Amino acid sequence: MPEPIRVFHPPTGGFNRETQTAYRSQYNTHMEAVMKRNIPLLVIVLVSLACQTLVPEPSPPPRNGTVISACADAVNGVRAIQPVEPPKSLAQSEAKDGSEFDLNEYFNVLTNLSMREGYVLDYIYAVDSLGSYPIPAARPVDQPPYSSSENPPEEPGFYDYWKYIEIKDTEQGYFEFAALRIMANQFYLVWHANYNDWQIVCDRAAVDAIADEINSGSYSIQFDDRQMKQIEALNNIEPLVTLTDTGALVEIVTFTKWGGFFRATYSIDRAFPHEIIETQRENIVPYDCGILF
Repeated sequence: MPEPIRVFHPPTGGFNRETQTAYRSQYNTHMEAVMKRNIPLLVIVLVSLACQTLVPEPSPPPRNGTVISACADAVNGVRAIQPVEPPKSLAQSEAKDGSEFDLNEYFNVLTNLSMREGYVLDYIYAVDSLGSYPIPAARPVDQPPYSSSENPPEEPGFYDYWKYIEIKDTEQGYFEFAALRIMANQFYLVWHANYNDWQIVCDRAAVDAIADEINSGSYSIQFDDRQMKQIEALNNIEPLVTLTDTGALVEIVTFTKWGGFFRATYSIDRAFPHEIIETQRENIVPYDCGILF
């Protein structure tokens, strides 16, 4: 342990030239001894502070692939055109009259995607005792729109609408394809259907915005200290696309209030018809808002 510094009291009879010289000599000798004994501790403290100051935070591992910098433009563009509340007539009867949201507007935002020639993107609107929601489906252009669940697609395969989508063979194109698969049916959601709240997280700003929203007091369960440390440590948030000879790997961070943050990797076939061959998900920050519909 470091040697404590003694307190030196003046002589009882006061100072004269002789006692002052002796007092000063005794004090200086003691302080030299203290400094010599405490120098190792001082060196340790200084080295520790220097390490904290000079050694930078470890960088995230390098990423092999193309970072999608236009993620926010695509995601925000889709959100901007998606309606929230369904028309009353649609919610009550399931029947569309042609004035509802047109899914083909997606392709005005996701410009690297298009429907195969001769087809458009349509949907039926399902209403049941637990809520209501759209079910996208491809439709031949020479057939009338799907007006209700009583007028479903003639072929069950039309529900696999993504098999009728053509992708511009670029990294951005495959990202948009994965984004559409996540977001295509996130409109006109009622009651239990709102569990489908998956968000694509494009960057650190989006992560911080989600944390601020959850911790704003709007939700009874907020991120705890452990979760906040995990959130602050998140890296490699931006979507990444890697092209291989036959496929594309699309890595996307997502968030849902009923699960938390996930890192998902989609393996997509580059040959038409495009299919997501495999999806892998890692729950990087678990969370549940506790809300039950």
